[in-house]
Amino acid sequence: MSKSKKPAPDIVVWRGGLRWVEGAQMQADRFETVFFELQTALEHARQRALLNDGSTTSNSWVKQSDKDYKFFDPRRPVKVPTPALWMQAMTELDLLIVAVRNVLRAQVRLPEQLKTSMTDDDVLELLRNVAEHWDEDDGPSIRTLTEAHPEVLVHGITFTNKEIWIGGRVPLSRIRAWLPRVHHALVLSIESIGESVLDDMASLITGDDTLSWPPDRLRYRYWSLPVVDEKDWPTTEMPPEMAHLIQERFRNLRERDVAD
Repeated sequence: MSKSKKPAPDIVVWRGGLRWVEGAQMQADRFETVFFELQTALEHARQRALLNDGSTTSNSWVKQSDKDYKFFDPRRPVKVPTPALWMQAMTELDLLIVAVRNVLRAQVRLPEQLKTSMTDDDVLELLRNVAEHWDEDDGPSIRTLTEAHPEVLVHGITFTNKEIWIGGRVPLSRIRAWLPRVHHALVLSIESIGESVLDDMASLITGDDTLSWPPDRLRYRYWSLPVVDEKDWPTTEMPPEMAHLIQERFRNLRERDVAD
């Protein structure tokens, strides 16, 4: 007979919940950025199809574009909706749902007077289960979604230029509005038992913030995806010798992993 699981102390769950609130906010930003980048690339592909139809109007547009803009200028339809970009968008979404589920687990442990809530949190939990068991064809969570929430698109996303609905049901803005409420409740819960919570932008090192020099300090989150100006985009293939060095470095790194 398996032993029942012993819940972690509330303080551990509350502090862990703060980390997952941060993680969910990060994933919301990352998912939104990549998703709309994918939509832009899809639109560029549609524009390319139209402008390569050989018509007089299209040829005129192409000629004018070549005259007005340099190669890789974002005003030209140069972005390609690659499988890699699509896979990244879907992975960012799965990781967002996992992070939200972990925030929900912390929310359950909040004191009753500080409990927060979010509409359709059960839908997100079911979608998280589906994402985790992606290798199953017909799991219980998919069946529950189909029966209890037939309007939910299990692997679908709907959107406008201002909003994204996960599963066609849960708006991303709802998650973003809920996360600060949970964060506030978690902080109050921790402080209610006499413990303190560092400000998100404080230094982790005791005494560091009291030092006078240098007066200019960078305090930041490293959420955002790297953005490279179009003028700095590579326009030539990587030299073979450079590609070989990168492959060699990765091979050496993998050889250190004795388990896999």
